[in-house]
Amino acid sequence: MNHAADQRLVEAVRAGDEAAVGRALADGADPDATVGRFRGSVLAEAARSGRSGIARLLLDRGARVGPADPHAASPLRAAVIGAHPDVVQSLIARGALAAEPATRSSVLTEAVSYAAFRPSPAVLATLRVLLEAEAAVGPTEEAPLITAVMGSVAPAALRLLIAYGADANQQRSDATPAIVVAARRGDHAAVDVLLQAGADADACDGRGRTALMHAVERNQKRVIAALLLAGAAIDTVSADGMTALQLARGWQRQNVQFMLGEHHVGLDDVPITRTVVRIVPTGIRLASDPRLLHLLASVIDIALDDLGDDEWETRTGTDAGTARTVAVRLRNEIVPATNASWYQLDATAGELAAARSALVELAYGTTRIMPAGTDRLEIIDVLEELERQLGR
Repeated sequence: MNHAADQRLVEAVRAGDEAAVGRALADGADPDATVGRFRGSVLAEAARSGRSGIARLLLDRGARVGPADPHAASPLRAAVIGAHPDVVQSLIARGALAAEPATRSSVLTEAVSYAAFRPSPAVLATLRVLLEAEAAVGPTEEAPLITAVMGSVAPAALRLLIAYGADANQQRSDATPAIVVAARRGDHAAVDVLLQAGADADACDGRGRTALMHAVERNQKRVIAALLLAGAAIDTVSADGMTALQLARGWQRQNVQFMLGEHHVGLDDVPITRTVVRIVPTGIRLASDPRLLHLLASVIDIALDDLGDDEWETRTGTDAGTARTVAVRLRNEIVPATNASWYQLDATAGELAAARSALVELAYGTTRIMPAGTDRLEIIDVLEELERQLGR
């Protein structure tokens, strides 16, 4: 053993000095020298930093492609995490896939997860190298497509998996189809990619619930639209006797009822079997710039003045006194946030409902007066952003 040469090798690898690495190896340095207990071998260190030339030198000298010990990442895993596709390719050519320990998650699952956690062209290229090498997941792991959908990866990664053979109708380990998993998460982009790849729009989970049913329950309008455009059935009945339309009625999702073909809707008391918990906050914090909060106050005042208290309460179902109160508060009680640049106001759910109702009246109702310097489109934009945050 030549400890001095080993130390020079470690320093050269860390510095990325390919010539010095060659000299240290020529002087008898061990190509399996370790950098540290948790950093692994010099090959793992070179792979982690993407030093492809140094990695090839070490491999040519017989460096071990597996992990230095059970606690350290293998060179292949280090290269995958670092998103260095050229190093990954070199390591796979030397048998690195077979040398991966079965006690850890597969490098393929790691690569798919990183496509969501740290997306970049290099991560996608690394995933492609693994797929071309026919890397596989472990026996207890979900299929890569399921991992991708559950991680809400970008469509490019989903399309890559499908191009390399992933089944668009892939099921999770509990027999839930990928399209249902995506619909539950409100991932309309994933739903669209799966549909384009031939996924069954009417595939059901273990309870007989389709993707459309789950999207309706969660008020995911873009997912609903994608499914309906693909021909998803509206009248499918789940194992517990539910249809998409019944679920929309039970949750009182009027806009969704229209999407499903209803011509007349109301706030009916329809008993349904629910699969989601809805959070109804009792306190709200409105945060923005003073101009926009004052604009909201003006919107409320204009709507109240135009409709009058009685018609306001009939049309909106909210108390006129509450609406006037929150308008005053939006002008006089907003305060700068601590350690931040915005202003804010703590409001009740009733006050928020009044503000939203006023926006609806100016955006789509009979009121034609707009706050000074504002047009209807700006009001619509403010309302739609609020609706998105409320999940409507």
